[in-house]
Amino acid sequence: PDSIALVYYSYHIMVGLGTFFIAIMALAAFLLWRRRLFQLPWMLWILLLALPFPFIANTAGWFTAELGRQPWIVYGLLPTVQGSTTTLSDGNALFTLIGFAGMYLLLGLLYVVLIVHEALRGPIIEEQAAREEAVPQKAQGFMD
Repeated sequence: PDSIALVYYSYHIMVGLGTFFIAIMALAAFLLWRRRLFQLPWMLWILLLALPFPFIANTAGWFTAELGRQPWIVYGLLPTVQGSTTTLSDGNALFTLIGFAGMYLLLGLLYVVLIVHEALRGPIIEEQAAREEAVPQKAQGFMD
């Protein structure tokens, strides 16, 4: 590969963030098991601030894979120079690019809408949920 430093650092970013995820999720799972997770604002802040890290780790892993195999498409067999096509028009490539970008934009917007909806709703407190379950409801009969 031409850019050894970029491959090296992108790999270490990916692995470092993966290790961080394992550690922080193990701690969060332990705190949730002990019913302390929602009483510790510092832990909730760490989880919130770690939200973009999976996307960064994914991109770093992609950089590692793609830059690490250059100049090969299939290592040792097919160089990238031989892997291009002359039959694909510019319009077809642009249409595909716009389609994928639109799909990811739509999925990203849906993700943001769902996260904001859940954040505005807030957590359900266990005592509140127990009280709501304990309220007697009118029995539905055959004639109701």
